[in-house]
Amino acid sequence: MGFLDSFKKMFSSQDQEDRVSLSRKVQSAPNDPQARQKLGIFLMQQGEVVEGLDQLARAAVLYEKDGFASKAIAVLRQMQKHDPGNNDFQKWKIRLLAHEGLSSDAQAELRKVASDPARFASEEARLDFFRQTAEFLKKNPLPRLYICDILRSQKKLHEAVNELEKAVPQVKSSGMYAEFSERLRALASQAGDDLAVLEPCGFLWLAIGMPEEGLPILDRVAESGSVDSDPGREAILREVLDAIRGGWDVAAAGVFSFSEAAAKRAEPEPRVEAPAPPAPPEASVEAPEEEPSAPAKTADGGYEQEESIVRSALGRLQAKVDEEIGDTDLEARYNLGIAYKEMGLLDEAVTEFRLAMRKPELFVGAGSLLADTLADRSDFDGALAVLEAILAASTAGEDVERDLRYHKAVLLSSAGRRDEAQEIFRAIQEKSPGYRDVEARLRS
Repeated sequence: MGFLDSFKKMFSSQDQEDRVSLSRKVQSAPNDPQARQKLGIFLMQQGEVVEGLDQLARAAVLYEKDGFASKAIAVLRQMQKHDPGNNDFQKWKIRLLAHEGLSSDAQAELRKVASDPARFASEEARLDFFRQTAEFLKKNPLPRLYICDILRSQKKLHEAVNELEKAVPQVKSSGMYAEFSERLRALASQAGDDLAVLEPCGFLWLAIGMPEEGLPILDRVAESGSVDSDPGREAILREVLDAIRGGWDVAAAGVFSFSEAAAKRAEPEPRVEAPAPPAPPEASVEAPEEEPSAPAKTADGGYEQEESIVRSALGRLQAKVDEEIGDTDLEARYNLGIAYKEMGLLDEAVTEFRLAMRKPELFVGAGSLLADTLADRSDFDGALAVLEAILAASTAGEDVERDLRYHKAVLLSSAGRRDEAQEIFRAIQEKSPGYRDVEARLRS
């Protein structure tokens, strides 16, 4: 018997429990989450949504308290069907998913929230949501990247920089370099000539291993320092830059300014004790080889080591690509990005397309695929930013520009920004009647 049949039987059979009997069960066993869940579902079926949600919420609390987080998550999903816009339910679910180690599911829920611009009554409420989820997802930089987006939109650039500084260790452990780079590039662009923002931006690029992006910014800061005719500061800047170019590891030092770097370099190096001589070997009796133990199965029938094995294999593949191809054959990186995208390895595809865009002949094609891949991850803001950058820089001609503007309109529609999309479609229709499905999109 399927779940739906069981559900119908629960509420349609002659033996169905009515409100009175269910309420009595709850009263007699107030800490029984299953009794409260049944009462909550019954009330929802009767149209008493508020009372039903209250009982389901109490059931979820009890399940979590008893250590059955997976059951609490299932109850929360029931609740969200009736109240999908409730941010407290969403936050609760993300916390439970993170607690259960389902980081991918928690991240997907977070992206869903970020892609809905009308979900919060104010930007402060949105900020508060992501700040709290940052506490749940301590190993994931995504909440801090979204906080950075909001702060940038409020022109609070110094605070946005602070969020990116906090995200650096999580970016390294998660490998989310592409999304971090997008925010950092946008922040540096928005800073203009504000050296107080540009300086940490330069060090942030170095912290994630991209000196080709960071050093030009730091050189610019240093040149402005020399114009200010402060000989002491100019000497510090040049000394730090020379050290960086000489191989000093900024990432390991964990510094985000010239003054921090100079102070770190002035610290005495830790004293290394000489190792003690090895003890003479003892006679040992060889133990018989043990049979390798079988990997433990998880509740869903998979193996606990599967994900780490796949990740390890992928890491070896990427290391081999970097060693044999490097950044010289950008067409190979472009084809690799397409392969990654088809396999569903979106983070890896983003990195490859970003590299491929450095080749002028691939700038538009790789950029378009990069935008599609970001959209596949529900990062519509990042996808639209890529297309806008291509439109601003490309000189490929009117037809290519029209294709890119159509692409942008499609992404705007997917992001729920239909008015902006319709405006672009109308402009295309006026200049190029019959282009693709623009007329049908305008009618719909």
